[in-house]
Amino acid sequence: MKTKSNIHIFGLSNSTPLEIPILPAKVKAGGYGSFESPALDFPEDTIDLIKYLVRDKETTFFARVSGDSLNGIGVYNDDLLIIQKGLFPRDGDIVVVFYQGEFYVKRYLPQYKKDSFSLEEIRLKSENPNYDDMYINEDTDFQLWGVVTFNIHQLRK
Repeated sequence: MKTKSNIHIFGLSNSTPLEIPILPAKVKAGGYGSFESPALDFPEDTIDLIKYLVRDKETTFFARVSGDSLNGIGVYNDDLLIIQKGLFPRDGDIVVVFYQGEFYVKRYLPQYKKDSFSLEEIRLKSENPNYDDMYINEDTDFQLWGVVTFNIHQLRK
């Protein structure tokens, strides 16, 4: 079984707002409905993508995924992740860790000692059956680097 799933990390260098038009109507992904007005071809609202995607410019980083260990949840090779450092991970979050000298991206599954809030072990779950999960305990050389807040997946190349 494989465990490799490296990522390449980049910092945020441009602080200029990136405002783009946004449709005032939601795009339906299922069900049926009436046709929206043709006036929607000329949206008046905008969204600042930097403000929407980045909570804190000082602690936000981008990373390019290398590997396919999270394919089962729609995180693919070459996807672009937005990572927030300093967030406390929640059970089930996607996290970036520094483990045995390399960066990995996995699902965070903490396991607590019985009747306690004390961590016993952290399971870093792969979402691809071809990869082993990683198990982190107090003796493991490991650093939780950040929590993934967004995954940008390119649909058309």
